[in-house]
Amino acid sequence: MNTSPKKATKILDSCYKSKTTAFLIGGTGIGKSEIVKTFAKNKAKELGLKFSQDCIAPNDSQFGYIDFRLSLMESIDLGGLPIVNDDGTQSRAFLPNLPTSGQGILFLDEFAQANMSVMAIAGQLLHEKRIGEYIMPEGWTVICAGNRASDRAGSIAIPSHAIGRVVMINVDVSTQDWLDHAQSIGVHENVLGFIGFQHHYLNNFDPKVKDAQASPRSWVRLSDLLNTDPVPEIIQDLSAGCIGEQATIEFMNFMSLKNDVPDLREIVAGKDVAIPDQGGIMYATICALISAIKQAGDSTDEWFDNAMAYINRFPSPEYGIFFVKTLSTAVPEIVNTKTYGDFKVANQDLEF
Repeated sequence: MNTSPKKATKILDSCYKSKTTAFLIGGTGIGKSEIVKTFAKNKAKELGLKFSQDCIAPNDSQFGYIDFRLSLMESIDLGGLPIVNDDGTQSRAFLPNLPTSGQGILFLDEFAQANMSVMAIAGQLLHEKRIGEYIMPEGWTVICAGNRASDRAGSIAIPSHAIGRVVMINVDVSTQDWLDHAQSIGVHENVLGFIGFQHHYLNNFDPKVKDAQASPRSWVRLSDLLNTDPVPEIIQDLSAGCIGEQATIEFMNFMSLKNDVPDLREIVAGKDVAIPDQGGIMYATICALISAIKQAGDSTDEWFDNAMAYINRFPSPEYGIFFVKTLSTAVPEIVNTKTYGDFKVANQDLEF
C-alpha cells in the first residue's frame, strides 16, 4: 500500500509515541529524508524544545537530530573499534557520533544502499536499540529510510529480519502531495508555480542517467538556492545544476512569463484588472503577487485583500487555494485576516 507524505507523517508520530522504529521506503529523490527532518523539527516545536541537529547529548531544552547516511559509512563508524582491555577482555571504543543522553531522533538514511556489515550493525539498533555495550538513551527513537531495490539506485534487498523489526511505510508522492508538503516548508513560489502548472516535471528521475535530473529532492535544492535571491544571470546555471537541462528550459520559459503578467501595482491597489487567458500566466501572476506581498510591510493586509479578490475571479478555486497555502507559509499573519477566513469557509469542501 502506497502512503502519501501527509499520512506518512502521522504514522511516524504514532511510531515515535510507541518507541517503534519506522522505515520509509520509496523511489529515489521523492523527499523521504525531508519528510523525516520536517517531522523531527515539528516534534521539537510540539515539545517546546530547540531543534538541535548533530547533537548527541541534548540538554533539557533541546531535541537532538542525528542523520547517518549509511551508504557512506564503514562498520567501525557505527559499530566502533574492537579493543583489548588491560585484563585481556575485549570491548569496543565507539566514535563520538551516537546519542549519549537526552531525547531526539536518530535517522538511518540510505539503509538499502549500505554494505552488508553496516546493515547488520544498524539492524541491532532497529531491534534492540543497542550495539554491543552501547545502549541508546531511552529518549531517542530510530527512523530509517531507503530506496527500493527495483529503482536500481545502488540499493539491495532489505533483509527479512530487518523488515520484521520495523513498521514499513511505502511512500509515494503525487504532485498534489508534494505541493502540499512543499508549501508547508516554504519552497520558493516560482518552483511551486511551475510544478503546479507543469505537473509532469516533478519527477523525471532515471537511474541510468548520471546528470542532474528533476526530482522532488532536486526541486527543493533549487528552491533553497532561489531563496538566497541570486543575481538573475546565474539562475539558469543554478537550475541546470539541480534539475538538468530539459527541465531548466521549461522552468526558464515559465519564469519568462512574468513579463506577461498584469500590472501588480494595479492589482494590489484594488483596480479592475483583466484576468490572464493562459494557465501558465495565471500561475506566474500568483507567484509574482506572493513575491510582492512578502515585501509589502505595513501594506500586507491591504495587498492580500486585493490580490485575493483578484484571484477569486480566476476560473477555478484551486488557484486561490494554491495562493493562500503558499503565501501563509511565508507570511503567516494573513491567516488572522477576515479575507483568509472568508476564503477558507467558502472553500471548506475542498482539501485546504
